[in-house]
Amino acid sequence: MAALNKAHGIPGSVEVTTGRGGLPIVRLTSASGAAAEVYLFGGAVNSWTQPSGDEVLYVRPDAVFDKSKPISGGIPHCFPQFGPGPLPQHGFARGADWGIGSTSADPNPDEVDPSVELILSDTDATRAVWPHAFRAAYRVTLHGEALRTELAISNTGASPFTFTAALHTYIEVSDIRAAKVSGLKGLTWLDKTADPANPPRALETRDAVPFAGPVDAVYLGAPGHLELDVGTGAAVAIDSAGWPDAVVWSPWDAMPACYERFCCVENAVAVEPVTVEAGKVWKATADFAVIDLA
Repeated sequence: MAALNKAHGIPGSVEVTTGRGGLPIVRLTSASGAAAEVYLFGGAVNSWTQPSGDEVLYVRPDAVFDKSKPISGGIPHCFPQFGPGPLPQHGFARGADWGIGSTSADPNPDEVDPSVELILSDTDATRAVWPHAFRAAYRVTLHGEALRTELAISNTGASPFTFTAALHTYIEVSDIRAAKVSGLKGLTWLDKTADPANPPRALETRDAVPFAGPVDAVYLGAPGHLELDVGTGAAVAIDSAGWPDAVVWSPWDAMPACYERFCCVENAVAVEPVTVEAGKVWKATADFAVIDLA
């Protein structure tokens, strides 16, 4: 850990240190007082706090930090598969060790933006289940109080490949019954709670999507701006580019110990797979900010 911090740490902005279970994390600290922690295992952001100290993300109480399974909470990766399919559920990226590609603390006109880029590349183990050469670069940046992410998937092989993916973002709410997601009205959506294998399609007519039971909805052609009202007079605004779909999920009382405290609003490539030609790169961004609701 000391060697990693010596190579990549930036005093006051970026620190490589030990997280839960002794796992290495990269801690980003903004001059605004906001902070984020990114685990190398899974390449997952597991904490994002505001200057007040309030946590925005949610980690489930059944999460384990011993690498026996992916960490349940924060912002896990789904790659190169979203949902059920021939690969392990949600792919292998969330259960793999990512490396640190680079760190920075480049100044902007207002303050310093601490940032880390994590890297995941193909190995014998990944090629055994998904026979493609790739490089995934995931950049996490604190811009003031906001959290910014960029995922770039490079095809480093000689032939095209296809994939689906998502940022499986868990967000803390005051009470799931008070939470609602706006920005989805007018979209076609798939109701996976009705039939996961062959979900019926419907048109979203609600101004804001509430939670009154289990929800597993995939929204097609999602807009670049969504808001999750967390029930406290504040919302998490999500501004994205390159992610064509959005997923809204609550397990409801299938997880009785914690379902009232979180929901997932996910940026995704959920339905139509992306094709990346040899030597090409696919990119998508998702930026998160806490805003006050009037």
